[in-house]
Amino acid sequence: MPSSPDAAEKIREKLTAGTLPTLRDAGGITFAGFGAGQICDGCDIPILSEEMEYAIEARDRRTFRFRVRCVLLWQMYGRQRGP
Repeated sequence: MPSSPDAAEKIREKLTAGTLPTLRDAGGITFAGFGAGQICDGCDIPILSEEMEYAIEARDRRTFRFRVRCVLLWQMYGRQRGP
């Protein structure tokens, strides 16, 4: 299942609201593998077993899960927000 059509907007809003970590607050990708049905923190749609899932651990130890498109959008918008 692809990300939601409004994934970019959701990710920008979540970065602004602080519900997604900024790039400086993220420790980097800690896991990459096939999805297990968990909700993507970018677009709020489950990541299916045939999709790649990326897990990112924030410095406060929270884990965020993204599908490919959403992790790329998160990185792109996170860079635009500055270091």
